[in-house]
Amino acid sequence: MVSVSIFAMMTALLVTKYGNFNQSVLLTNLAYDIALTIRTAQTYGLSVQGNKVTGSPITFQNAYGVYFTTDSGQDQKVIFFADRNNDGKYSSDESISTYYIKRGAKISNICADTQCGALYASVTFLRPSPDAKICILTSCDLPYLKIVVQATDGGTRNIIIRKTGQVSVEE
Repeated sequence: MVSVSIFAMMTALLVTKYGNFNQSVLLTNLAYDIALTIRTAQTYGLSVQGNKVTGSPITFQNAYGVYFTTDSGQDQKVIFFADRNNDGKYSSDESISTYYIKRGAKISNICADTQCGALYASVTFLRPSPDAKICILTSCDLPYLKIVVQATDGGTRNIIIRKTGQVSVEE
């Protein structure tokens, strides 16, 4: 009887902790997926990835970037784009691919320099400089960007992008 009760308590403890562990793993994976998308934009921007506009020859003069939004009215997503006009900002005709954030997670906050609570932000990379061009709202060339992703259980992870091009994931 004592063995069965100990086994039942251990099973109950394990089942309750598994949900939190699972959410933590999913959130960490999401943060690293977003960081990988930023790295892809950096690689495209610094390498010789050409960009073809319909009816024009391939050019190598465009920046590549990632767009983030906290707008809950839309699907939560991260957009990888080719910045054809090199203004550092995303426009709908520049999209290359879209990463949809699922399982109840969301981008809960965007912070850059001293500004937090931005509705959207973008980070672009243009050769030959490895530096990131960070834009939120109307401000560009900010020193860093912090993207906060949040799980349904309230846990968060931060993706930090520095002007020098460094990308990191922090708890």
